[in-house]
Amino acid sequence: MKSPDHACFSCLCLQVAFGLCFSASALQAADWPQWRGPNRNGIGQETGLLKEWPKEGPKLLWKQSSAGSGYSCPAVVGDRLFLLANEGLDNEFVAALAVQDGARIWSTRLGLVGNPKQQQNFPGARSTPTVDGNFLYALSSDGDLACLEKASGKVRWRKSLRADFAGRPGAWAYSESPLLDGDTLVCTPGSAQATLVALNKGTGDVLWKSALPEAGEAAYASAVVTEAGGVRQYVQLLPKGLVGVEAKTGKLLWRYAKPVSSYGINIAEKAWAYPVVANGRLFIRVHNSLWCYDIKSNGS
Repeated sequence: MKSPDHACFSCLCLQVAFGLCFSASALQAADWPQWRGPNRNGIGQETGLLKEWPKEGPKLLWKQSSAGSGYSCPAVVGDRLFLLANEGLDNEFVAALAVQDGARIWSTRLGLVGNPKQQQNFPGARSTPTVDGNFLYALSSDGDLACLEKASGKVRWRKSLRADFAGRPGAWAYSESPLLDGDTLVCTPGSAQATLVALNKGTGDVLWKSALPEAGEAAYASAVVTEAGGVRQYVQLLPKGLVGVEAKTGKLLWRYAKPVSSYGINIAEKAWAYPVVANGRLFIRVHNSLWCYDIKSNGS
């Protein structure tokens, strides 16, 4: 597993994103407000994209060399881009940049970088902020979760997955991107008494805690929402298997322990695994295998 250059990783992400997505005036902009896009399925709604790249590559519109270190992908809404990054190990922050030229509009510190002595040692900001209306939600690698005003970066409420829920991240710290489902925010502290939690997105108040001590601590996937058998549920991949919990209550609907890699955690060849739901089926990559499930509300 090779570490990207921490000093320019975010800069590289921004060059690629804006060299590709905003190079044609015929494009009709579509927001990318969270991890993997509007519906968390990796499908964009852009039109007019280049069908072939020119030999010299797509046109570079701008380059931001001081975006900060880390592994976070940006969220883009309207004329602003939102990104988690870090400067050293004492300052992990979320920042808003102008889409037009990459200028920083504001930045707000979230806390420390999580698990700085991890092995293999690649500490840094990891998750993508989730933008919803006038607010955005960011989770740092150390488990600092915050709701911020999109316009100013002012913190509306804050939680600590470690302190408030006795959270336990994996060796490479928290990497999850918060899931919003209506008025509910879902994330994965990874403790025995609060493996997953649902919070009111406006206040941060706890709606439910889902205790799944047999599933292990938090790992590196982000939860997805789906409906099966008439029951709305959240699906998450944890170190000891795949789980589905009822959206209203956090009640465990089903758990399947087989999708665990030979490393004993939910990573495939040391890459972050992520459940995908499409056409009533759930797909997950584990080590060198690809699993497909017909998920039912009763766990079959």
